[in-house]
Amino acid sequence: MKRLILVVLLFLAAGLIDLKPINLEEAQSKNIKVFVEGAVQNPGYVRLEKYACEQDALNQAVPLANADLSGINPMTILKDKDYIKIPVKKAESEAVKVSINHGTIEELSTLPGIGEGTAEKIIAYRNEKGLFQSLEDLKQVHGIGDAKFEKLKDQITL
Repeated sequence: MKRLILVVLLFLAAGLIDLKPINLEEAQSKNIKVFVEGAVQNPGYVRLEKYACEQDALNQAVPLANADLSGINPMTILKDKDYIKIPVKKAESEAVKVSINHGTIEELSTLPGIGEGTAEKIIAYRNEKGLFQSLEDLKQVHGIGDAKFEKLKDQITL
């Protein structure tokens, strides 16, 4: 311990260590930087006051017309180095697909040509045989032939 003190004193005497008082007010930043990207006009870092919320970041980044803000809580308090990604809205033609491996009776019944009875058959089939390995395997379910499969193939997923 004495050696350490002696080494520090030698460095101080030699001028190799510059000890200056630190102003704590200056050391504590009053601003934060948040990175915003995605469907915004001004992607990149935005500088905000401490305790700013997501809405403040969005005001600076300026969301585009096709920005999907449904996952954003504008009142969320941000901290330094937070990251916000604004996704693009899905086109209306990009309807949510129904999983033939995990869909419920209600979800499967929304498909064209699939009523509650056929939905029950789909669920019974996957419970007996296991998960579907391809979309075409759906044709193995009684009541789903080539014509019916063609009508719904673009609306299903595994």
